[in-house]
Amino acid sequence: MTDELLWVSAAQVDDRVTLLTARGELDRDSLHILDAAADAALTAGATRLVLDLGTLTFCDSSGLRLFVELHKRTDLRLADVRAPVDTVIKVVNLHRILALHPTVEDAIG
Repeated sequence: MTDELLWVSAAQVDDRVTLLTARGELDRDSLHILDAAADAALTAGATRLVLDLGTLTFCDSSGLRLFVELHKRTDLRLADVRAPVDTVIKVVNLHRILALHPTVEDAIG
């Protein structure tokens, strides 16, 4: 998989919340794109990251690892998580520690 398979856009919701929308496939080859966007948001002062995963179609273990790392660093909220990503998160029991929200609006709240 290549970088072209993952696009991430960032929107600052307010002084403390940044919304990152990921579209495509998150794997070891594209992970750095989401990681860099998250780092930029945190460096700019965000204390909450909302990841809109509604258009993320694939996530491997490196993506799951990034979710856990971000969860440890900040108030991470995953929004609009759909299959197959939702399935992978639940199979490895990460839904027990990660904040999953049905909508972006709910996660921002």
